[in-house]
Amino acid sequence: MGEIFDSSYVPDPRERADRLVSPAGAADTADLKGIAPALVVTAEHDLLKAEAVRYAERLRRAGALVEHHDVLGVDHGYDGKDDKKALETYAVIARHVRRAVNPGFREAG
Repeated sequence: MGEIFDSSYVPDPRERADRLVSPAGAADTADLKGIAPALVVTAEHDLLKAEAVRYAERLRRAGALVEHHDVLGVDHGYDGKDDKKALETYAVIARHVRRAVNPGFREAG
């Protein structure tokens, strides 16, 4: 299935290693210093999780990883199948965005 998705996403195999296609590619070693603070969301059973974890580690080393949120017990596309987990994850993303645009933001409660 990976080849089908890769072909749909980037039809030309020569372009798949371009860092703009996937900043988590193993060949991408570009300096991330100065990149915007980031939230990385992964799904526990996602085939792409290792790439995302690798990217989160690169962001951490660059001082740009704000949070790595792993959604347990799910696979890629879980948000279309599990409303509860999707809403929980969307809340994490919304909190991250609120803090990014308003550094003084504090959660209620």
